[in-house]
This record gives sequence, C-alpha cells and structure tokens, in this order.
Amino acid sequence: MKNPGIRYLALLVLVAAANLSGCVSIQSKSTAEIKMAEVKMVEAADALDEVNRQSSDFYSRLGSLMEEIKRFCARSGWLEFEQILLEYPSLKDPDSQVELTPEIEKRFSEWSRRWNSSWEKTMLEYRTLVDKCIIAEAKRLAARERLIAIQAKYLQAAMLEISAGREVQGKEIYALVELLDKTGAELQSYQTDDLGLYRLK
Repeated sequence: MKNPGIRYLALLVLVAAANLSGCVSIQSKSTAEIKMAEVKMVEAADALDEVNRQSSDFYSRLGSLMEEIKRFCARSGWLEFEQILLEYPSLKDPDSQVELTPEIEKRFSEWSRRWNSSWEKTMLEYRTLVDKCIIAEAKRLAARERLIAIQAKYLQAAMLEISAGREVQGKEIYALVELLDKTGAELQSYQTDDLGLYRLK
C-alpha cells in the first residue's frame, strides 16, 4: 500500500524553505520573526523525514496485513465465530487467557462440530492477527502524532511571517498545513474495528 502524498509534501517543504531563505536575502530582512520562521521550517522539514519513514512502515505492513485478514475472515464459519467473540468481549483480548464458562465452551463446541474445525486453532490465528494490528496501530498513531507536531511548527512559522508583514509567505506556509491535514486524514481513516482488526470499509 502506497504512502499517499508524503514524498510530494517533503519536496514542497524544501522548496518553501528555499524560497523563504531567498526572500530574506533579496529583501535584506533579518528581523527576529523571519529568522525564527526559517528555523521552524527547517525543523519541520527534518521532522517530516521521520514521518515519511513511520508512515511508509505503517502502509507497507497494512497492505499485507489486510490481505491476511481478508483471507482469514473469508473462511467458512467465521461469521458465527465472530458473533461469539462479540458476545463475550473478554475473548478478544490477546493478552489474556481464554476463560471458558460452560456457556462459552458449549458455543465453541457446537461451532467446531458444525464447521468441522478446531475453535482453539481459529482463536489462536485470530489473536495473532490482533497482535499484528496492535503493532501496526502503534505505528499509525506515532506518525499521526508527529504530523500534528509538524503542523504546529508550520503554524508558528506562518504567524511569524505574517507578524513580520510577509502575508504572502505566511499563506504559502499555511498551505503546507492544509496538505498535512489531508495526509493526517488518510492515516486517521485506517482504524481497527470492534474485533481489533483492520478491515476494508
């Protein structure tokens, strides 16, 4: 799965930073606001490299993981197994032991007979997928949080430029914030469902 927009955005950041530096030289301005804005832009560009790495890692994992989940959920009997999991939430926790009440044990035994399959094996495979989703989700959240921090730097740079009387440059920088909004929305669109799995919407 591709990493939407990040590399293109990184190029825009570098161009904007270069333009900012050039404008400072041409106009011979060395106000504190402009210098601080340039620092914020450089910091944001450096941080964007890490976001690129994190989001690329997330999307590369997500593509293969969703295919694996799709195959798993296409198995005969999964919908009924899923219903049992939803009725007994404690079964969904991959870090806890499966505690079988007489009622749960009966449901699983009936499921195994009906579908001629081991419920224990199915449960293990399900929890393995949940573990993988937890790892991927941690990477998604880390990239999303870093994007928010970068947006804050851009906003600070934009306000400093406007404060220095450079409204055009401020608006150009703010446009990067809007591009990051789209990237963040894309990351935010991938979330696990009630079973802790990534699935196509």
